[in-house]
Amino acid sequence: MLEDNWLRLKLYLPHYPALNGFELYVLEKFEYKLYTAENMTVQDDWQLEDFIDKLPQLLPPKKRIEIPKEMPPQGNIYADILALHKPNEYRLQINDTCTRIRFCEFVDFEKHYLELGLPSLELLDHSVPDCIPLGEMLEKSAHSLEEALVLFMKVLDDLRPFYENFMNIDELCHVLQPSPATTKHNSRVFPIKDRVYLKVTSLDPFACFGSMEIKIIGPTDEVSRLRHVLSDGLGNWDSELDMYKNLLRIFDLLFFPMPDWVDDQDQKKDEEDDEELRCNICFSYRLEKGEVPLVSCDNAKCVLKCHAACLKEWFQTQLEGKTFLEVSFGLCPFCKAKLSTSFAALLDE
Repeated sequence: MLEDNWLRLKLYLPHYPALNGFELYVLEKFEYKLYTAENMTVQDDWQLEDFIDKLPQLLPPKKRIEIPKEMPPQGNIYADILALHKPNEYRLQINDTCTRIRFCEFVDFEKHYLELGLPSLELLDHSVPDCIPLGEMLEKSAHSLEEALVLFMKVLDDLRPFYENFMNIDELCHVLQPSPATTKHNSRVFPIKDRVYLKVTSLDPFACFGSMEIKIIGPTDEVSRLRHVLSDGLGNWDSELDMYKNLLRIFDLLFFPMPDWVDDQDQKKDEEDDEELRCNICFSYRLEKGEVPLVSCDNAKCVLKCHAACLKEWFQTQLEGKTFLEVSFGLCPFCKAKLSTSFAALLDE
């Protein structure tokens, strides 16, 4: 800010701190105008501080560019930007036209980010689960850029138990969905045993355990048995243990299955090239939205493995296909045995 005017400029000093050979670019009507020693009067003994102090006089008055003054009711949004520049705590990025600001790479939350429109403070993008009404929270409680940032960091701190619990599952289980799991996802699908999977969802990440929903996916008989085990185990949930350890206790396991690894190389087995993992209906492994084949036949001798979406489409083509109380029934594409599954659990319907 120079003499109450905001200027968007870029200054290159090839011989810093000396000014010789400098190039000054000033934003004028969406384009940068170049100024050098040829069209600006600069004394040989000036240092950078002298140059900045004299800049209002060096630039012709008609070339001084003011950033639009549509400011929020309280304060100057562009002054707030300067005050919030704290590289030791987070990274601050802003686009060339000063209409978009992004906070990212926080010290304690490296993968998180907040992106706002300027000067409106409209929420453009963020890193927390979409089930959290962050936009409404900002609109209601944040009336300045600083308040918006403080509120976002408080949200991250309140979500710490949620992220810590899911981080343990990501590290110690073979998470199949979502892929890749990010800070915006509030559910995980991972195997508990052959052909049987758990889907753990935190409906309200602020209450990680209180809103936890666990669904079991697999052959009907095995799912029925494990539901009783789960129901009994939830009554003995230990609040002193994390989600991962509690689930191990419930299902009486030492660990959950982990991914396959290739020999001594630290690389995952190439799932796309493994024919045994592919869907037996569409012959691919992972669909566009990241879904993998989780559905298997109720017949233990049948090798069927397919995507829920593919099986649902198959059922819809069959005269025998029916749906009752969110459970769909039909015939197995392989062995023609009766097959049932809950697409509501698999497809988030």
